Amino acid sequence: MTDREALEILEAQGYAVGAPDPQTGTVRVWIDHTNTFVDVKLGQELLYLAEGKKTIEQLQAERSKEAA
Repeated sequence: MTDREALEILEAQGYAVGAPDPQTGTVRVWIDHTNTFVDVKLGQELLYLAEGKKTIEQLQAERSKEAA
């Protein structure tokens, strides 16, 4: 699965997605109709989110740990 395909799956699941940023290697994903978002790493992390192996909440928790 490509990053583009993963983004299309997320959109079909009700997420709003931004444009991938090649400089940071991330794409911003929002839970539809909320201000809740996470910057998802392109590649495996994005695929895991699309496949349901990770959730927005899990990724947010990981980002909090990375920032600490």
